Formats: sequence, C-alpha cells, structure tokens
Amino acid sequence: MAPRPSRPAGEQSLPASVTSLLQHVQEQALHTESEKLASRLIRLLHCVSPRITDGDSPKVLEIDLNVMRSLCADGIPDEAPALRAALWKLLLGFLPCDAFRWDDTLASSRADYQTFLQELLSELPADLAQAGNQAQQRPGTWPSDIVEDHVVPLAEVLEQIRKDVLRTRPEMDFFCRTLAAASESLKLEEGEDRSFNAWEVTEAVTSRDPECIDVVNPKSHYDVLARILLLYAKLNRGVRYVQGMNELLAPLYYLFAQDPLNGLHAEADTFFCFSLLMSDMRDAFVKTMDNEEGGMMGRIDKFSTLLKEKDEEVWKHLEELNVVPVYYTVPWLTLMLTQELDMADVLRLWDSLLSDLARPHPLLCYLCVAMVIGIREVLLAGDFTDCMRMLQSTPLKAAVQIQDPTFSVFLELALNIPSQHLTATGV
Repeated sequence: MAPRPSRPAGEQSLPASVTSLLQHVQEQALHTESEKLASRLIRLLHCVSPRITDGDSPKVLEIDLNVMRSLCADGIPDEAPALRAALWKLLLGFLPCDAFRWDDTLASSRADYQTFLQELLSELPADLAQAGNQAQQRPGTWPSDIVEDHVVPLAEVLEQIRKDVLRTRPEMDFFCRTLAAASESLKLEEGEDRSFNAWEVTEAVTSRDPECIDVVNPKSHYDVLARILLLYAKLNRGVRYVQGMNELLAPLYYLFAQDPLNGLHAEADTFFCFSLLMSDMRDAFVKTMDNEEGGMMGRIDKFSTLLKEKDEEVWKHLEELNVVPVYYTVPWLTLMLTQELDMADVLRLWDSLLSDLARPHPLLCYLCVAMVIGIREVLLAGDFTDCMRMLQSTPLKAAVQIQDPTFSVFLELALNIPSQHLTATGV
C-alpha cells in the first residue's frame, strides 16, 4: 500500500479506530466503581494515546512499546476486551506504533483478507464446501500445491481441520453457537464481503449436523475457525495445517469476536494476528526444524537446561526415572499452555507472553519450569507412573488441589526466574 501523504502533525485528526477506543475505555474508567480498575485502564490507555510534541514543528510520537509491554505483562483487565484486543494487535505487530496509521492499516488488511477469501473459495470444489465424515474420500487439490514431492489433497487438509476444530474448547459453548441469520446468508458473488459480524450471534447452540464444517457460509464460530485455518494452510504451504494450530487460534478469535468496537472484523483481524503469532511458533510445528534452536527439540532442550539450573534435584529425579521432558512438555511449548488453562487464564497469560520481547517467548519456558518446580514435592515422592500422571494431567490444576497455589503465583514465580537467572550469571 502506498504511504498516505503526510500532513503537519498539528493538523492531523485522530483516526476513527483510535478515537473510538479512547472514548470507549475512558467511559469504562469513569463508570467503574473500582478505583484500582479505573487507574489501570487509564494507565494502559495513556500508553496508546497519540502524542504530538509542542513547538513550531510538532511531531507525532510513536507508541513506546517498551512501556506498553511492561504494563501489559502485568495483565490487561478482563473488563476491557476492546483495549486488550487493540494491545494484542500492537504486541503482535499487526497495528503500527504510529496510531495515526491505524485506520489505513486496518482498511488495507481487511480488504486483503477479502481478496484472499475470494481466491480460496474459488479454488474450493463445490463438494468440499461443507466438510463431513466423508470429506477425505472426495477429490480436490490446490493447483501446484506440492509438498514433499506429492500433491496435497485439499480434502485431507480440510478433514484434519474439521476434526480438530470440533474438539476446540469443548467446555465452552461459544464456538458452537449459531451465527445470526444475516451472517449465514452472506452472498457469494464475486466482490461480496464474505466475512460476518461476530456480534450477531444467537445464544442457541447450532442444531445442524455437528460433524459438518461449512467454510463457504459459516453458520457457527467453529466454521470460522476452520476457514481461517484453511486459508492459512493455503497461503503457507510449507507448513500447511498441523494439529494444535486450532488451539493457538482459539484465544485470538475468542477475544477479537468479543471486541465491541471491531467484532465485525474479527475473522480478518484474527487471521493476520494468527499469522504473526505463527511466525514465532511455526518452527515448532515443522518436523524438519525439530533440531534447530527454535524447533521442537531445541525448545525442549532449553526447558531441560533451565529446569536443571533452577532445581537440579527435581531434574535429576525425573532423569533417573526416565521421565524425560519430551513426554510432557510438547503440548506446553507448542500450544502456549492453552490446553492446561481455562480461557480466562489463557488470556491473562498471553498478556505476558505476547509482551515478551525475546523470541521464541522465553517466558513460556520459564513458566513451564515454574509449573514443575511448583509441584516438586509430589514429583520427588513419586515413581515413574506417579510423575507421568502428574505431569500429563495439567499440573497447574493438579497443583491447586494439592498445594493450593493460584495461577498468579505460578506466573509470578515464572516472571522472577529471568531476573534470578540474570543475577546468577552476572549478566
């Protein structure tokens, strides 16, 4: 996109996206009965508020990401989904630090998404539009989609997505809710907007075939998740779709779909933010990258090294029992603990993880080590079977039952590990 002609800073008006966010959060701060919450909202809002220098030649000051990361790492109030959504988009690099460019960036990206969607659906065979149990038996490939010297069947990709999407967050009814009738009847002629308004949903759970996924005319949030993943697979053929990506997608979409200011564009915004998140996490999903630093085994080695440094007794005990990290850390490190925590805790955790400047998210490794240390007494008293059961049965929740530490205690412990590590090494 060509850069917008610049105007003197003093003559620039606030973009609509920024104005609506400022007004919305200010109203929330004014009407809350909690002084602590109001103060928190104002501090976070201040760090994204556009500032212009004084003087004869005023300049627009970009958002200070260091300040913003520090504030977000301490947690963004659940009461402000619009603010959290905007801050996550900044942390992921979807929104620029120059707030005056937000409107242009959002408009351009959302238009691009419609183009991508048109291309995807034009390549989608009619009999694959609604994937069910028999999808894997149907023909259909993407043109020139060659991976590992063979053509990848489109039906195979869509079928795997269908299976995983329908297992996403089964404890929540949000993803299986039926979209409003207006959303279901989106026109499919070329040039039509095929996204939907995530806010236009009924409270009823869809009554259609629960095994079907419709990526042409989404009828539930599950359909939208599948469409985003299918498009990502199409545009990233070196990675395609790998089981577990649905779990990383879910928190982003859940948050953006409940943004009262931008819920209409939840699908497009989620796609781009998911793509940016995957740029950090993709190596963990690519087998050929397993032994690289950012690959799966590289991440596990970092975890094992850190656990040995922080609690050699536990590390040695697990090694002697042959309870090696690969048995239990893979879902933790690839899915960013989405399967170990309730959605509310995932959102809080990701406030901190996305604020982590280093890549690939060393804080995630610290937290995983903190989880193991937090249940050290149980592990040290256990044999192979006991330890495996404990480590593979969501240790955060199990630890709550045994020692009653809260999620915030684990996170505080994890946040303290880096500073202790730096102090110990003299850095």
